[in-house]
Amino acid sequence: MRVPGRGYGSFPGGSSIRLGPPGPVPPVVKNLLIAGACAYVLQLLVGRAVLWRYFALFPGEVLQGEVWRLGTYLFLHGGIMHLALNSLFLWMFGSELEQRWGSRFFLKYYLVCGVGAGLFDVLTLMSHSHVTVGASGAIYGVLMAYGMWFPNREVWVFAIFPVKVRYLVVFLIALSFFQAVESSGDGIAHAAHLGGLIVGYLYLRWWGASGLGIASMPGPRDLKRAYLRWRFRRLQRKRTRGGPTLH
Repeated sequence: MRVPGRGYGSFPGGSSIRLGPPGPVPPVVKNLLIAGACAYVLQLLVGRAVLWRYFALFPGEVLQGEVWRLGTYLFLHGGIMHLALNSLFLWMFGSELEQRWGSRFFLKYYLVCGVGAGLFDVLTLMSHSHVTVGASGAIYGVLMAYGMWFPNREVWVFAIFPVKVRYLVVFLIALSFFQAVESSGDGIAHAAHLGGLIVGYLYLRWWGASGLGIASMPGPRDLKRAYLRWRFRRLQRKRTRGGPTLH
């Protein structure tokens, strides 16, 4: 995806397109990228099975008290492409959020989304044999935040066609929900993805208002008002097109 926009990551006249945000990588995003890469190298050195045995997210073990897995699973990945995609999305969408929010709040938000996604996974599966690794739940929370802050930004999907971020987030929510319900067994933690989206929205909407202007973000009442305004304008257009009626 390629992200055009203004402000941090801006482009003169809004006409050019760039892969991701410009400028240096902010400190928390950079350290998270380094931590993920180091954990993957450690997996290669000592064996994936060894690290996963003690640090991956097994719902059964978490329910038995091994709660540290809700944080450590975020830094383990199933393969180089898994790590690369999560790292790409974290850099593309997390960098601007950290610049806007500050490093402390961004790190707290990232970890809250990651742990919340893990809890969602545990509570929906509750299986000793199922295992979840990767930062995707936290990344989905970052995507939710980006969509809430920059709803009209456009991303170029597959570098072919532009889609506004708000529509992308709605699509991801619907996709994660239906795939989580289906439990298709495709090896993807759809419940964790959905959990990251939901926890991210709730955290920003109700608990993250520490000077970030969260109150201006859209909520259910805002959506209802927008829908009523749309209905009113639609009725006005119909009356205008119809013109006066003579009897």
